Amino acid sequence: MTTADAEVRTVLEECAAATRLSRRDEILKQNSANLVIFDVLPPMKYESAESYRRSWDEWQPDAEGEAVFNLENLTITAGNDAAFAHSFIRCGGTLPDGRTFQDLVRATFCLRKVDGSWVVEHQHVSKPYVHS
Repeated sequence: MTTADAEVRTVLEECAAATRLSRRDEILKQNSANLVIFDVLPPMKYESAESYRRSWDEWQPDAEGEAVFNLENLTITAGNDAAFAHSFIRCGGTLPDGRTFQDLVRATFCLRKVDGSWVVEHQHVSKPYVHS
């Protein structure tokens, strides 16, 4: 693993840890203000880190304790000033009524090195649609 790969892994793992602990101010800390996110939930496209932050209460379930948000099979390719990564994200938790939930989605991340730090410029989260 290169130094750049390790730095990108740290950025993504810190975001995942902040999500598990519902530390909202830290979740998008290493994201570009001009972040574009394609997500599985409506509105499906967010055109800034701030718009994504504002939507948090609309889709983030209130989990009791630490939620599940694990990057699985994270693969990173990083150069001097650009990187991309992909993984599965296993998410879930326990609701206040004791019911549990779990999901598995795919994610792709595009990062750029700005003033010596990696920032997420684009994130794409998807889930296969299965016809019944």
